[in-house]
Amino acid sequence: MKFTSLVFLFSVFLIRYTDAQTKPAAAATADDKKKKKEYGEAFFDKDTLHTFRIYFTQCNYFDSLKIYKHIGDSLRNNKYMQANIMVDGKMVFASGIRYKGESSYDFYPGVKKSFRIKFDKFKKGQDYMGLCEINLTNNFKDPTMMREKIYLDLMNRNGLPAPRGAYAKVYINDKFWGFYLATENVDDVFLERNFHESKGNLYQGEPLANFVDYGSHQDTYYNKYVLKTNTKRNDWSDLVRFIQLINDSSGTEADYLKRLESKFSLHKCLQAWAINNLIGNVDAYNMFYPHNFFVYHDTVASRWHWISLDGNYAFAAWNPILNYDQLMSMSILIPDSVPYRDDRPLLTRTLGRNKLIQRQYLLYLRELINTDFMPERINKMIDSLSAKIRLGVYADSNKMYSNTDFDSNVSTTIGDPTDPGNFIPGLKSYISDRRKNILEQLDAMLKKLE
Repeated sequence: MKFTSLVFLFSVFLIRYTDAQTKPAAAATADDKKKKKEYGEAFFDKDTLHTFRIYFTQCNYFDSLKIYKHIGDSLRNNKYMQANIMVDGKMVFASGIRYKGESSYDFYPGVKKSFRIKFDKFKKGQDYMGLCEINLTNNFKDPTMMREKIYLDLMNRNGLPAPRGAYAKVYINDKFWGFYLATENVDDVFLERNFHESKGNLYQGEPLANFVDYGSHQDTYYNKYVLKTNTKRNDWSDLVRFIQLINDSSGTEADYLKRLESKFSLHKCLQAWAINNLIGNVDAYNMFYPHNFFVYHDTVASRWHWISLDGNYAFAAWNPILNYDQLMSMSILIPDSVPYRDDRPLLTRTLGRNKLIQRQYLLYLRELINTDFMPERINKMIDSLSAKIRLGVYADSNKMYSNTDFDSNVSTTIGDPTDPGNFIPGLKSYISDRRKNILEQLDAMLKKLE
């Protein structure tokens, strides 16, 4: 009996071994290709609520995270701690994690800071559902915890390059830490997903990336932008040429438009700017401050692309200078009385001066105001999201605002609307009031351009 069993087991082994030498090699290759093409689609599909469990083995790990954050901010040299991270029940060992953010780190009260996770930091090639990196953002200055999610969803729905977002319950060493928004990082995976290649130069528009021409020497731009790819080569000549192109206003308006469109996906940039203005994403290049974006130089098509990010101030969650009425009536082209007063050539030479480009932009605005920004459509989105996340928000004892603030700010303004910087517009009331003003401006401006 024993001998028969051994023969049977050995036969099974031979069959499986033979199969492994023939079929699986091709199957594994197909799986690998499928994995490479996933780019996190399953993670961001259908607004799934995820669970992250972060396990630190180090003592005093919060002190280390703070020290690493200080080093990263001062030296631009981000250091990661090692942690084991379980996502929806699947453990990803030896991942990298660090604190991230500026205002959301410095001014967020309490322990609920934002994180960046790098799955392949200590184990090359490791990923989760095709994602090498992911951000866990703490929804700073947002009682509803929906502002950035709605902003990113609108960008992606309109086919614009922007990170994707999904909600997550986060635990640290099995203690519930808070309700977060998990967002896609702008990295090689993002570039491959959006542009089908990742070999070009990617520049982050930080800290004040105004596109002013400071001459032909690339080092004069180091304190305005951050090169994120090809850092060893460190060749900024493409960005210098792009900035010179932007600042070349010779010829007619049609000449300028043709030159810019030949090297830049201007139409998608204008659509992204339109969403910024409509949704009151004040912390953006075409709004109050020239940062919170990337530009990518696609080496295959030899074109520049605008990449939007960071919508936690959408629906004007914070602004330092305008009261509510002024906010509602700000210009749909270039908002006036903004905190940043220096030149922004990409903005002024397009929406500020060029009537052909103004018309393109205004037509995008009109299309958006009659589709995604119809009150019944966006209010349905708000209601659906709030119902999905309410229990998670309620359970978060480390959040910045109360449960009452969450429920109230979905519809109505919190704080004093006459005092700039001390009120947060309600999502639905903002859309309703801003939309009326936009329609009035649109009709007048389009007639003027006829």
